[in-house]
Amino acid sequence: MVSPAVARRDAPLSDPSRWVFNRLAGAYGSRPPYPAALVERLAALAGGPGARALDAGAGTGHLALPLAARGLAVTAVEPARAMLEVLEARARAEGLALTARHAAAEETGLPGRSFGLAVLADAAQWVDPPRAGAELARVLAPGGRLAFVVPAFADTPFMRALRARIEAANPKARPHPPPVDAIAAAAGVRLEGRETFRDDVRLAPDALDAVLRSLSYVGPALGPAALDALLADARALAAAHGGAAWARELTLAWTAPRR
Repeated sequence: MVSPAVARRDAPLSDPSRWVFNRLAGAYGSRPPYPAALVERLAALAGGPGARALDAGAGTGHLALPLAARGLAVTAVEPARAMLEVLEARARAEGLALTARHAAAEETGLPGRSFGLAVLADAAQWVDPPRAGAELARVLAPGGRLAFVVPAFADTPFMRALRARIEAANPKARPHPPPVDAIAAAAGVRLEGRETFRDDVRLAPDALDAVLRSLSYVGPALGPAALDALLADARALAAAHGGAAWARELTLAWTAPRR
């Protein structure tokens, strides 16, 4: 049985039960990090060390923390309180300075014209495009850029088989392109460039379970029996393909500088 939709649009920050990602905060730590080359590219788009960068929908810090480690002044905005608490704990443990803010991309409450980069990393599909675009445009400084990171399963035998099994368990898991163009249009900026980064990580069986549980269309979307069956089948698929080679293609899109 598939649980109700997990969309977060219009869910009030004061109601944590409406934010499914509060339930995923622990599982998110199992996700592989973003490739270093992708982080470096974003840091350069922001303007390098000392530049101000906004990570909107920062989750547990997969992007905010490595950007801060590269010397950027990072503000991490996240509407799921439990996610934000994990992010803050990780920053303290790693000795990194950043600003964490409990807010949504549609209404950050941050000063206008403040950031050289605003990025939605694996988050564009969760926001309201007109409102988020307008808000991100408001906080971008002149010359600032808006960027998007869109991950997808790579086209490998294991990942194709795994995607088919996930879609059989949850037909709503079939991916739809996130509204990148609509958000950029609402922000009044045009997309200028795209670059794709490949990421391959071999996962042990327990790690594969954890990563799958962290996916919104798997962990919180399936009932216990369906989830257990999917995890067992995923392990079997990994064994049949010589191991769980978790392969992703991450598309980075960025806009022309804001005038």
